[in-house]
Amino acid sequence: MSLKDQVVLVTGSSGGIGNAVVEALQAEGAIVVGTDRAPKEGQELAAFFPLDITSEEQCAAVVREVTSKFGRIDALVHAAGVLGPTPELMGTSTEEFESVMRINASGTFSMVRETAQSMIGTGTAGAIIVLSSVAAKEARSNYLPYNASKLAVLHIMWSFAQVLGPNGISVNAVAPGPVNTPMWAQFAKDTGPDAAANRAKRAAQLPMGRFAEPDEVARAILFLADPDNRYITGVSLDVAGGAHLGIGS
Repeated sequence: MSLKDQVVLVTGSSGGIGNAVVEALQAEGAIVVGTDRAPKEGQELAAFFPLDITSEEQCAAVVREVTSKFGRIDALVHAAGVLGPTPELMGTSTEEFESVMRINASGTFSMVRETAQSMIGTGTAGAIIVLSSVAAKEARSNYLPYNASKLAVLHIMWSFAQVLGPNGISVNAVAPGPVNTPMWAQFAKDTGPDAAANRAKRAAQLPMGRFAEPDEVARAILFLADPDNRYITGVSLDVAGGAHLGIGS
């Protein structure tokens, strides 16, 4: 890969996938800047900025500060997001729906827009990678706000890919299936009394028969961030062990 000395901004850098992305980028010699609600203990970054992703003003300020400090942003990896506290569709309040959408969808829109403006302003033909989910591509009876928000992320990606193509900026999404992260641990715990059985049942539904590890998702993200691959744009890349084969894949 040719990510050495590339300035990469990673949102959700303290989370399971975000941390794996940070480590993978650093192994390739990238200059990695992290943002999250709080830093991850022991994580070494070129810089870290606390960020409430629901604040349009904070998103803009972080992008301005990173651009000012490092001169440009070569790639954005937007991994920040939440599952939401309520599995049951009928038990989900409108307030919760709006909260999850604001974090996962509106937050994505704000970060992508601000980063795109920075890239255009510095003349950087960069890469933007957002995290969607295979849950966006099929009907499900639980965690509706999350699923809907991740479908919105795909539409945000497609629109920005179309608009930013003339600037040489690629915009893509990675759509993980089940991953061994704290988010899936929450899902397994909340969807039944036996978390281990819930995990085993979901894994058995996948052709690969297992969950992904965070570093497997990170490698797909690095592929799309690599300057050598920036002709690829507007793509949703499933990293899902064969989930929903033939349905939107």
